[in-house]
Amino acid sequence: MAHRFFVAPERISGNQVEFTDDQRKQMRNVLRLSTGDQVAALDGSGREFRVELSTLDEKRASGGILDVASPSTEPNLRLTLIQSLPKGEKLDLILRMCTEIGVSEFVIVETERSVPRIAADKLPSRLDRWSAIIREAVEQSGRTKLPKVEGVLPFREALARARGRDAGIIAVEDGRRAPLNGELQRLKQAGRVALAIGPEGGFTSDEVRAAKAEGFLPVSLGRRTLRTETAAIAAAALILCGSED
Repeated sequence: MAHRFFVAPERISGNQVEFTDDQRKQMRNVLRLSTGDQVAALDGSGREFRVELSTLDEKRASGGILDVASPSTEPNLRLTLIQSLPKGEKLDLILRMCTEIGVSEFVIVETERSVPRIAADKLPSRLDRWSAIIREAVEQSGRTKLPKVEGVLPFREALARARGRDAGIIAVEDGRRAPLNGELQRLKQAGRVALAIGPEGGFTSDEVRAAKAEGFLPVSLGRRTLRTETAAIAAAALILCGSED
């Protein structure tokens, strides 16, 4: 399979594609490509361009478009993951794995039990890092659309922004709640779903009530206590795989 690269639409002109300098370095220094090799260029809209490299030197990487395809690798359901900011580098894993699974959008939130906080001046660099992780996961997994990442927002603001979704799910640590697998058939019929995953200590009762007021259904992910990263990946996989039956 050809190596895949996301390019901004303005870098595609006529039948030519101009790659970025970082992509040029990766092609030359890491992948050891040369002129005549073929790569795939993705414009983020669902189209995939097969490109033959015509220039690959110390200054430029470009090539001609051989054909255009629209692979059907995107899920039928658009899933937004509202993820509480976790400790350490757990969010990197969540973004990578959930992108591979098929999540369409990430909204990173602060909740009452969130331990880490990100200073305002540090947020732009974090968003750049998160976007890069998502882009690499898309290129690796064969997807054609680039999920968005937004944050860090207050949890209740994220709930309000989720209005208009066909369904909302909030994972809670309560085995008495309806199990997620019992809701999969209903979610399968939905076009847009929001999934809220709490921090290491879970959501507070006030946050669950606020989510319910916005139409979110509290669900259980089972009898065992899951780490926040495990909960996000497992729940997203269940919802998205169920929608592709």
